Amino acid sequence: PVSGSLYGSRFLAGGVGGSITHRCFYSITPANKHDRKYWCKVAGNGVCYTVISSTGYTSEEYVGRVSLQDVPQNGTFMVTMTGLKSSDTGRYQCGIGPTSGGLYVSLNLTVSAEANVSRPLQLIQGELHGSVTIPCPSGDTQGGGKRFWCKVGRTSCTLIADSNGYVGRRHLGRISITPRESSGAFKVLINDLVKEDSGLYRCGIERLNGWHSSQEVVLRVATASALPRRPKFLSGTFGGSLSFKCHYDPKRSYEQKSLCRWQEGSCSLLLDTDGFVHESYKGRLQMGSSDPGCGTYTVVLSQLRLEDAGWYWCRAKSGHAEHTSSVKLSVHKEICSSQDPETTTPVKPTSASPAASSTPTQRSIPGPMYAMGTVTKSTTAGIVTKGTSTLLPTATPGAFGTSPGETYHESSSGESRLLPLALPALALLICIAVTVLTLAKMKLQRKMGK
Repeated sequence: PVSGSLYGSRFLAGGVGGSITHRCFYSITPANKHDRKYWCKVAGNGVCYTVISSTGYTSEEYVGRVSLQDVPQNGTFMVTMTGLKSSDTGRYQCGIGPTSGGLYVSLNLTVSAEANVSRPLQLIQGELHGSVTIPCPSGDTQGGGKRFWCKVGRTSCTLIADSNGYVGRRHLGRISITPRESSGAFKVLINDLVKEDSGLYRCGIERLNGWHSSQEVVLRVATASALPRRPKFLSGTFGGSLSFKCHYDPKRSYEQKSLCRWQEGSCSLLLDTDGFVHESYKGRLQMGSSDPGCGTYTVVLSQLRLEDAGWYWCRAKSGHAEHTSSVKLSVHKEICSSQDPETTTPVKPTSASPAASSTPTQRSIPGPMYAMGTVTKSTTAGIVTKGTSTLLPTATPGAFGTSPGETYHESSSGESRLLPLALPALALLICIAVTVLTLAKMKLQRKMGK
């Protein structure tokens, strides 16, 4: 039987006499690849009557102006309708299966004399644990309005991130929205991909008048990947230093490698291979060794401060291609080992002067939901990190250590712990002394009696 997921646009628009092309993306399984693909129109009675199918059937009303092309190796099939009429307006379904009750996705088609032609649906392929770059050609060159990325549901589009600093809880530290270019376009970068990231999304710019121009995107994350899951959490000691490896695809040639500080959906450049170093990190942040064969380069951060705690991104870029990975750093006042001894080298503190501590705060804010076709507000809860750092718990799995405070406590309370050990010995000595005195007294009494 058909299985998996099927994705496609929820809205299409075309002009009278024009044409539209609808793309449906399905999970590449043996059943899906060889089963019947179809395109049907929902009638007033709720029944979806087939317009065209991959078995060779075409409805008489649409003969000569509809076609269906299936590309099983890509998990895609396309339906093209030409010579559009006003009567073509309505609800359609693209699906897989012997009947219209199988795997399908619904959409609304609008045909009018002055219809804005819909942008073609983008397909972005990603590897498990890898990263993707999604171009969002908004076409808005006027400026103003926030950039957004949301996941399309049945009736609304749930906001995941926007340029105002909102980031959903599941995407903290692993999604970034780039600044707008002169053309109005921008990019959405996502790393540490998981299977649940697959789906239909929308990105665009919300204008001040409430309308937004958007692009629909299908993100498909492969169920298997050769990419290993990299450690995401590092631990450092206040005043000390650490080094960690940044990974990228060794099969690609990247022109520039860099490190940036992630905060509230944006990433500020700290260091790159062109020699740039952020002012506040000069003298304590540098690029280390590089191994192109293994696809790694090392970053060294010294004189660690408490406010250095937070998310960092490794970025390798070549033209429009970009690979990103994220890591979360925690800084402790005591010496502690890292969860990733292979890539991290903690060093004992070199400075005893305290640094200003940054206190992270998390607050729950209402996340807007974009209704299909219009912009509305709803109360989907999300968490966005505010502040310059997000500290991790001091205990790291598999690591054991004692803080200076605990060491001092043990040494200062050593006498109190020795007392329970000395009491039994003292009692024994008293018993022995009493026995000796008793024997001596009995001996003395015998002598006096004689």
